[in-house]
Amino acid sequence: MKCSKLYALLLSVANANERCGTVDFGEYGQFPPRSLSSYPGSGNTWVRYLIEEFTGYYTGSIYDDKKLYQGGFKGETENWKEGRVIAVKSHSYREDRGLGDAILLIRNPFDAILAEFNRQRGLKSGDHHTGVATNDDFQSPDWTDMDMDKRAWRWYKLYAGNLLSGRNTLPILYEHMKQNPVPEMQKISNFLNQTNIDYDEKIDCLFGESSKKFKRSSDRGYDPYNFIESSKLKIVNERIRQLSDLLNKIHKLELPEDYYRDL
Repeated sequence: MKCSKLYALLLSVANANERCGTVDFGEYGQFPPRSLSSYPGSGNTWVRYLIEEFTGYYTGSIYDDKKLYQGGFKGETENWKEGRVIAVKSHSYREDRGLGDAILLIRNPFDAILAEFNRQRGLKSGDHHTGVATNDDFQSPDWTDMDMDKRAWRWYKLYAGNLLSGRNTLPILYEHMKQNPVPEMQKISNFLNQTNIDYDEKIDCLFGESSKKFKRSSDRGYDPYNFIESSKLKIVNERIRQLSDLLNKIHKLELPEDYYRDL
């Protein structure tokens, strides 16, 4: 399933009558300002949905996406500083923002950059959040001349900023979540101090036959990165290596070898 179709589907399954259980706001001041931090295109919306289903509490955002709110993410427009949402979506790191401990949702930056380009194509065409880039798009200067250095730096800075902040962080790899979401959700729930969850009750609804609808795939018969000079992709490999070294130093975790492109 293409990323755009997954996003549209998430908006439909997030509606209250489609949920596996009740989702509510917390009391004022109940939750500290923990973030769900990710580079755009890394599956933040999907993981927010899972957090809400597992914990029974809405997530929030530093943004104000009306489409997400209308799709059932009722915490999207909530003032996250009031402590009523269990985690707060963020795509950037700023020391003065006021967010604390962070779940770091990490995806292969080559895949995340591609997913975000698809989304941006949709915005440009007026198909908000549901557009998909075409072959012509990938041969246009918007893609071939893309500033990969800038994007790789933003990807690295988001995670490194959180890791070096001194706050508690939980790195979660998107690829691990996609392959086996239950243990990853257990880690997230524990990090959010939600330890009394009946996992058996949630698993059948979230990861039974319906789990197939969350799998991303592509029927594209070519690699869009073949249209970008390999010299521009080397910096992405270097940022992957830098973040992997930092994760290893702090969490004894290294990024998978298949994150790197063979250039």
